Amino acid sequence: MKFLHISDSHLGYSAYRKATPDGINQREIDTYFAFEKFVDFALKSKPDLILHAGDLFDSVRPNNRAITFAVDQILKISKEKIPFVIIAGNHEHPKLKETGHIFSIFNHMENIYPVYNAKYETISFNIKNKKVAVHAVPQCELKKQFEIELGKIKPDSSAEFNIFLSHGAVSGIQEFSMNEFNELIIPAKTLSNDFDYIALGHYHKFTKLANNAYYSGSTERFSYTEAQDKKGFLEIDLSQKNLKSNFIKLEIRQMIDSKPIKCTNLKLEEIMKKIKETLKEINPKEKIFRITLNDIPSQIYRNLDFNDIKKISNESIHFEIKANVDKNGESSFSKTSKIDALTFEFKQFIESQDLTEKDTLLELGIGYIDKIEAREEGK
Repeated sequence: MKFLHISDSHLGYSAYRKATPDGINQREIDTYFAFEKFVDFALKSKPDLILHAGDLFDSVRPNNRAITFAVDQILKISKEKIPFVIIAGNHEHPKLKETGHIFSIFNHMENIYPVYNAKYETISFNIKNKKVAVHAVPQCELKKQFEIELGKIKPDSSAEFNIFLSHGAVSGIQEFSMNEFNELIIPAKTLSNDFDYIALGHYHKFTKLANNAYYSGSTERFSYTEAQDKKGFLEIDLSQKNLKSNFIKLEIRQMIDSKPIKCTNLKLEEIMKKIKETLKEINPKEKIFRITLNDIPSQIYRNLDFNDIKKISNESIHFEIKANVDKNGESSFSKTSKIDALTFEFKQFIESQDLTEKDTLLELGIGYIDKIEAREEGK
């Protein structure tokens, strides 16, 4: 038996200010592109089963584009009669039951099995005359409730294959946490050899936890911490005695977090030269990137030629200049400052005004912009 394991598609996600010619956020389109590539692979390879381990959508109430896109793509799978089990993750699960769940749109699709009622469910299939039991535990409102549902899991002794499907951070390993307010914890003891395969979602980096347990990772990059990560999904083969896994890489937009530039004892001209050399190496067109300046004196940071940087980076999807300002510098700037397209425009505006406390206003404004953008990226 062969099946696909995918997770964390985050359809409807949007970030930065770049839009398509139709006025749609470019990063939103990128999430659709990645998921469509997965569906194309599935239709071509015709697996016996597909498992999605949560966060199909990026929010509880995705926009109409995201809903329409998801329905269109999943209907393609339905029409090919490929069983598709999809569980709710923390991003699409409502805080209140009264809100209703977006996954209800899949209830009446043939061959699509949404699991979203905050309880353990077992879904059984007859695949090539063998019984396959999928033990699914979706996102729950409360951590205690999730623990109770996990405690109910029991492999089906009559099944040829038992598969555990869930969404959360495996306990005991901080790295697997996404530091989200409604994140649920999966006890490490749950990763039992009693299951032929354990398909997990939530952690965005493809990771092998055990011979039978994997995080497939997300299908797109959603922060600079993921810049170096390959993105895709897993093809699993249980036909032989030993499980075989194959990671299928998706070709998606490049995100680059460049090696920090150490600015200690460098003059303004020398720092600008290093920035331009880094930009040439990055080749900004259609990319997302960040350049970090370490220990840059605040007075030099204020005088960087951001007009030139923006001109060179104009064809990028998004760029940031992150400055770890020298704490010994004479300035009201905070220890860390960031310049991206929005903060650049704010900086230009402040500098064009006849104000007596420009540094203070600039510091406060950039601080607020950073907080808002961080909150948006963390949704």
